[in-house]
Amino acid sequence: ANSIQPEKRMLSSMTPTIILEDSEPFIIIGSPGGSQIITTVLQVVLNCIDFDMNIREAIEAQRIHHQWMPDSIFYEPGALTEEVKKELTEMGYRFWDADVETRIIGIAEGIMIDQKNKIIYGASDPRGGGLAAGY
Repeated sequence: ANSIQPEKRMLSSMTPTIILEDSEPFIIIGSPGGSQIITTVLQVVLNCIDFDMNIREAIEAQRIHHQWMPDSIFYEPGALTEEVKKELTEMGYRFWDADVETRIIGIAEGIMIDQKNKIIYGASDPRGGGLAAGY
């Protein structure tokens, strides 16, 4: 945990991420959010690469989060179907259902670069107060 002690380093989940495609920048993403940073960045990257979403769609998609303590899956409204929740429960997973209707998991800011057409797309997470702008 992040307790102050001599000779102890601060726990950090900083994950500034640059993904290259053919040796050129393709996706650049970052997130504030403590323990949810890694979860947020990973899900946005997976949404772009594995689910073929653009950067805005990937950032706006609902998220899930699990960490060591508490040993429960947190999820945003619409992130999991009842069928998936049932299957995961049968596998022994637990869900943190309190405040699920207002839950926010991480905030992401990112850009996606179309190198072929030389277009840069930016997206700011509506969960936060940011804004994507280009000049």
